[in-house]
Amino acid sequence: MDIDGAPPPLWTANSSSDSLSENEDEHLDFQDYEEPTLLEAEEPVPQTEDPLVETKQITESAIIHSREYQLEMLEESLKRNIVVTMETGTGKTQVAVLRIQAELERSTSGKIAWFLAPTVALGEQQTKVLRSQIPAVQIKFLSGADGVDTWSDTRTWNDCLRNVRVVVSTYQVLLDAVNHAFVRIDRLSLIVFDEAHNCRGKHAGAKIMARYHENKAAGLLVPSILGLTASPIIRSKVDSLEEIERTLDAVCKTPTIHRDQLTSVVKRPKMYRLFYSQPDYIRPTSNMNSLSSAYYSLDIYKDPTIIRLQRDDTERSRIELKKALQNRDTYVFNQLQSLWRKSTEIQRELGSWAADYFLHVTITQFVTSIKKNDSWLQGWEMKEKQYLAAALETVKISAPPPFKDDASSVDISDKVTVLTQQLSRAADGTIGIIFVREVATVAMLSHILSVHPSIKNRFRTGTMIGSSNYSGRKRDIGTLKRASDYQDLEDFRSGKLDILIATSVLEEGIDVPACNLVICFDRPDNLKAFIQRRGRARMRESKLILLLDNPTYQVDEWTAYEEEMKKRYEDDMRKVQELVDLEESEEPDVEPFFIPETGAQLDFDQAKSHLEHFCRTLSIRQYADLRPYYIYKRIQTSLKGSPQIRATVVLPMSLPPELRRVESDGFWFSEKNASKDAAFQAYIAIYKAGFLNDNLLPLADEITRDTQTRPGLTEVHEQWNPWIRIAHTWAHQTEVYQRRLRLRDRHGDIMCEFDASLPVCFPKIPDINIFWDRLNAWTIETSETKIISKKDLATDHSLALIDLANNHRNLKLRDSAQLILHIRSPAQDIPYQRLIGQKHVEEASLDGTVLIRNGEGYPCLFKAWLPSGDQTHLGIDIQHDGLRDVPCLMLERWPRRRDFLHCIPEDATLPAPSKPGKQKQTIWPAHLCRMDGIHISAVYFGALVPSITHIIEVYLVANELCNTILKDVKFLDLSLVATAISAPVAKEATDYQRIEFLGDSILKMFTTASVTANCPHFPEGYLDAIKTNIVSNSRLCRAAVEAGLDKFILTKNFTGAKWQPIYVEDLLKLHTDVGSKRTMSTKTLADVVEASIGAAYLDGGHDEALCMDKALICIRTFIPDVEWHSLDSARSALFSQTEMGTVLPDALAPLEELIGYRFRNKNLLIEASTHSSFGFVNAKGSCMERLEFLGDSILDSVIVSALWKYERDLSQGEMHLLRTATVNADLLGFLTLEWAIPQEATEISKNKTTIEKQTNVPFWKFMRHASPDMGTAQRTAEETHARERDIILEAIHHGTEYPWAQLAHLNIPKFFSDFFESVLGAVWVDSGSMDVCAQIVERAGILPYLQRLLADNVDVLHPKNHLGQLAGKSLKTVEYKTEVRETDGHRELFCRVIVAGEVLVEVGGGVNNDEIMTKAAYLAHKKLLQITEKQGKDVVDEDMVARMNEL
Repeated sequence: MDIDGAPPPLWTANSSSDSLSENEDEHLDFQDYEEPTLLEAEEPVPQTEDPLVETKQITESAIIHSREYQLEMLEESLKRNIVVTMETGTGKTQVAVLRIQAELERSTSGKIAWFLAPTVALGEQQTKVLRSQIPAVQIKFLSGADGVDTWSDTRTWNDCLRNVRVVVSTYQVLLDAVNHAFVRIDRLSLIVFDEAHNCRGKHAGAKIMARYHENKAAGLLVPSILGLTASPIIRSKVDSLEEIERTLDAVCKTPTIHRDQLTSVVKRPKMYRLFYSQPDYIRPTSNMNSLSSAYYSLDIYKDPTIIRLQRDDTERSRIELKKALQNRDTYVFNQLQSLWRKSTEIQRELGSWAADYFLHVTITQFVTSIKKNDSWLQGWEMKEKQYLAAALETVKISAPPPFKDDASSVDISDKVTVLTQQLSRAADGTIGIIFVREVATVAMLSHILSVHPSIKNRFRTGTMIGSSNYSGRKRDIGTLKRASDYQDLEDFRSGKLDILIATSVLEEGIDVPACNLVICFDRPDNLKAFIQRRGRARMRESKLILLLDNPTYQVDEWTAYEEEMKKRYEDDMRKVQELVDLEESEEPDVEPFFIPETGAQLDFDQAKSHLEHFCRTLSIRQYADLRPYYIYKRIQTSLKGSPQIRATVVLPMSLPPELRRVESDGFWFSEKNASKDAAFQAYIAIYKAGFLNDNLLPLADEITRDTQTRPGLTEVHEQWNPWIRIAHTWAHQTEVYQRRLRLRDRHGDIMCEFDASLPVCFPKIPDINIFWDRLNAWTIETSETKIISKKDLATDHSLALIDLANNHRNLKLRDSAQLILHIRSPAQDIPYQRLIGQKHVEEASLDGTVLIRNGEGYPCLFKAWLPSGDQTHLGIDIQHDGLRDVPCLMLERWPRRRDFLHCIPEDATLPAPSKPGKQKQTIWPAHLCRMDGIHISAVYFGALVPSITHIIEVYLVANELCNTILKDVKFLDLSLVATAISAPVAKEATDYQRIEFLGDSILKMFTTASVTANCPHFPEGYLDAIKTNIVSNSRLCRAAVEAGLDKFILTKNFTGAKWQPIYVEDLLKLHTDVGSKRTMSTKTLADVVEASIGAAYLDGGHDEALCMDKALICIRTFIPDVEWHSLDSARSALFSQTEMGTVLPDALAPLEELIGYRFRNKNLLIEASTHSSFGFVNAKGSCMERLEFLGDSILDSVIVSALWKYERDLSQGEMHLLRTATVNADLLGFLTLEWAIPQEATEISKNKTTIEKQTNVPFWKFMRHASPDMGTAQRTAEETHARERDIILEAIHHGTEYPWAQLAHLNIPKFFSDFFESVLGAVWVDSGSMDVCAQIVERAGILPYLQRLLADNVDVLHPKNHLGQLAGKSLKTVEYKTEVRETDGHRELFCRVIVAGEVLVEVGGGVNNDEIMTKAAYLAHKKLLQITEKQGKDVVDEDMVARMNEL
């Protein structure tokens, strides 16, 4: 074995005047080299790739002092654009930190410095560095994980970048932002390109710079440029240095003034060459031969992919089938080929033992995974697993012998032997990286080192390959199970591992500790790789070891390593296949599609990815293939030349027919360019059709930008105070408005009446319910308004009335002040304070018509006259001594309540007396008591003044709303408006909840109809986004505030507890209440908008057309920026948008009979029955998605209408539960399986006679589709329905509980219910009648079931809600845990319900999470109910025992 050490000198590359000569560029001297010593003894030794970054977490105090050569680079960068070219570990990032700091100092506040990193991991790393050293400004890291690809408007980007001065991101993030004109080039003051050598060709960095050059050529502002690289040369092309400089508009610079210091920092490793022998041919092992035989014996026609493509028989599948058969190109065949290639590579590199071990472990791992059906083979179809498993069962695999103390007994390669010998001789404290080319080799080499007798006890090894963690990606069969690579990297950083075996992913950027050993197990691919690997070995006395084969000539070849490498890559670029040469010769020169208004542009190379993203936004339906696919047509354009290609891109059926197939504009030599051209033309056509915004992004992204997460609370205007205006009006008004208020008892007899007057229009007030106590419910009714002259207004009795009822309370009564509400008795004068306790008690007058004042002046109700004698036996509080010989009164104290608008709950505890001994009934000597000089009914009325004033205030607020914001609605019933603005928290007699439920349904119906009519070509995904934006609570909340509705919403609960008389003179001091604020729930704001719509609808009375007109006017008032249609005009527009057809396909003819409706336009029913997958069969017409979108709201309206018309007023909660129970997809799916039409069928008997019979064709079978997977799902649902329908029908017809769990167990796909809704939508468009739609819902069985739910009071609350409510009463938490268990090869879904930390039930046999959790919740609720009832009974028994013990 020959070992020769020779580290190369420092690579330098400056501007054209300072650059190396051609010979210097092409040659690296590999003579023995002594490392330079440090110039200064105190200079620290760098221990990381970048001296700015500590090995562990960076803290705010981790500020690194810059070296002179870094400052030199800073100075150069301030003069011009440069690419800092310094080796790994010399602190290029610190130069960037300094440059950013300088830029922040000299640039304006609106400018941004943007740091570009090639990977997310490197971006996160650099962000930490920047934040640690520039803490005074906002530094933001952006990556795909932040959802930047969904930021579809400039406002979002502006909000994100508000007050941000430095941004770190990957290259693609900035490129997309620039291309879509979200971030303009002239907004950037500096761009830092980390790993700048990558900015070539079609790299994102090069494309960013293309926009830079456009601005510069136009004379616009451009940012400064700073590049960072260890080597600007990648493929060793002669002109690559100049290419990087041209692209970045910069010159490459390396320190020259402080070069000695840089040299002292660069700890160049000694380079050694270890030679190993590589045989020309290695005989495959028996395991490998068996694998090869299995591959060639496979019947490709049994491959699941081939079977599926044959079965699909579509245009796309036939193209794919031909290709797959010609190339034996299926996933399973490719996996076996890959397994063979990997085993061959491992045998060549590591030896036959490693190849056999690899095959043994791989195949065993696959078979085990199949048996366990675990997640390791995620993404694989079951048939693929079974097909491959069957093939692998024929492979005769024998496990290789284990390593023993003597490794020579194991057949490993000489290359591995050389490696292990070198490692075994390594000094203690060795920290190293072994670079390996192939991923499979990494895992196997790691295993060998972990079991090799001379290595396993010396080194702790890990791996790093950086493979994708995308969860939807199919797992490669040759990928060995292992722990996270990134965990190994962290362990290597922390010192838990000594050796890290890695692919090229570790060459560039990622921060790893400095090593003293780097081994290139395979030769570096290029100069860049060599320099970067060499840079990892930067500790003192470090080694760079290159493993090389063929020592007879390799020594001489390695002397000119870099020159040979450059020549090889130049040859590789010239020796390409003819097709590749043609592609290079026809480098597309297509001008980007440019939007002048925004500056956004579509790049030819990015059109395909943009088109795929657009298609994904069209729908989220099951079994709808939204991927665009390409059809190629080869055309011979000349006799001698190669044929050229034209491509057609086929787009989903959700789009209009004219956009579903788009051809490339030109002819191309390659399919790649032809498909790019087709995608480019298609995307332009889609933009011109209005499906993209001016940022060239799908409108669905823009539509939803305002549907933001709303805060729970927001600050709004204080409630409007009507009394302020009335107070000012009293001074100048010459006429007053008067209504008579009559207080009636529970028998309807008038107790008293008073005239109430206001200087403004006195709103019509419905009867006011008064709850004096539990036994006495009274009513105050109002008369019609009478207008009288203010001069004729007699003395106000309101103050006297208030004093009569509240004289014992601390009310601030002012005799000379005018009260806001004028009240006067029409029958008598009531002077202020003269009637209180006016008379002595006379027995003859004690008939309950007067109020008694006890000896303390407290008002009381007379209960009984007690003659002289001892009354202590009555058990009543006696308030005076010596009552034996005097007559007494039994009195009941005046109620302490001040709120008589709310009834006293039956279970309410009456307030205790405020003082000891103050019982409700007392006995007083008659001579100490006094009687009022007025009928007690006037005192009653005086007590009701606060309640009356509050009700008048509510209706004044409602009246003002009707006269301002809602004036166009022309409300007739003011009580509807008062209800609509009363939040539940206000606890008025009625609140908005019921009519909000109605308004919500009406708003969604109008929105759905209008949006669908306004956008005749928009797919469902767009329509749903628009609708969601309009009806979202955040949008309605904003509408309420913008309209000024917030100041009319009632949220304060009237209790009367702190009520004080309202005086005009006090209100005159308050000129306005504008500016005062209150906090309100944003949901309340949205709810009141919907409640107002519901109120407007109800105000139309029994005229349905008038109801809808009023509701629409209300909707337009709050949401004026939408082009609203009446339902009739929207339906007419939709009807005209569908081409008229009078003939149905034969297969659909029975569907009309089943639903009981004959279509005028048969094409509507065809569209309603066509799934989007059917476009592969027939691309004409449209699919069901738009009609289903419409039908969903129509079904909701039909159900809500039925609930609203029920014989009793259902609460909002009841209606919500019943609607959910009747429109959920599980029930609709079940009913579509039940709803069938009989068709005649015949059979021929053995004696050739015809047997006629009937067969039922269910509704769901009329849906047209072309998806094999969808067909399988339909059959599965049909089989499950047949097994379980009886128990569900029993529950529907006779059950006392809604069959939530049973319906969920059917696991019916949602497209069953979608089909019903699309047909319902088609019926409405064709008929224009909600009544006809209701008949369809009736025939389907939905309304009959709703009627039974109501009639029999069926429990429709979901079991999870039942359990949550019951547990919540005891403040217990509920948790659901599901898991899959496998027993004897059978997998079963289980659910445990944990209540208050203890397992209450465990249930198995689930088909999906929703079903098993519903089933478990049902059983848990029943069990918890039993426990709760038993605990309650035990408490009652304990109370009885305690009372008996007391007795």
